[in-house]
Amino acid sequence: MNTAPSPNSRSLFKTFRAAALIPLAVALSSFAAHAGSVTVLATTDIWLAGQPGGSSVMGNFGTDYAPANSPIVISVNGGDLLTFSNVVDSSGGVSVDGSCFDATPDAGVCYSDEYSFSPGPANGISLAYLPADALIGVFVAAGGPSGPTPAALDFTGVGGYSFLTLSPALDQLFFIGDGLTGTGTGSVQQFIAPAGTATLYLAVADSVGSSVGNVGYITANVNDLSSVPEPGTLLPLGAGLLALLTLRRKAGR
Repeated sequence: MNTAPSPNSRSLFKTFRAAALIPLAVALSSFAAHAGSVTVLATTDIWLAGQPGGSSVMGNFGTDYAPANSPIVISVNGGDLLTFSNVVDSSGGVSVDGSCFDATPDAGVCYSDEYSFSPGPANGISLAYLPADALIGVFVAAGGPSGPTPAALDFTGVGGYSFLTLSPALDQLFFIGDGLTGTGTGSVQQFIAPAGTATLYLAVADSVGSSVGNVGYITANVNDLSSVPEPGTLLPLGAGLLALLTLRRKAGR
């Protein structure tokens, strides 16, 4: 016949239970994502990525300043695999001039290529052939852009958006759009952070230095698939659960 455990056995069980939960807590901590839900204002300027407060970038249509026009900052690591989901424009769309509005994060209706409107790369960040009003990003190392400015990637023309996987270089501007191979449809696209990455910057596409006065915003979920624990991480999780179950059985005798 079973009897209730003594006060001493209860105390001992609590001590062992706490010890068993340590590896469990360590394992669960690896589930913490590096990213999350973001709102990217149309007034963000990607060429202010990694620039301190007080910095500026000048273009053909004006000047943008940090931090007022700084892009959104997300901590990532080199080799991280990212996807973007639920990417949506604000009600009424997004506009770089207040007259023409794009209704999707893939954009392309108003100005199909911002490249020709920019005077050139700025602050170590490349240009790219892509539409105004689109969601765009750049991977940057700790300390900001460094080294020669990378070549411009081309996302215009037939099939420009339909890549499945993209591996841009550090400081190389790239197109994100709605994160799908088609506009509002298709497969989920994957973006691989290059070695040395410390930060992903997000902005709405416009020409260099021209984001002041833009209208609207884009919301998105940034998903870091690298947050899933590796098999080795699951070992302490299993060990903690097994130890806890064993102690409960012994304490109940």
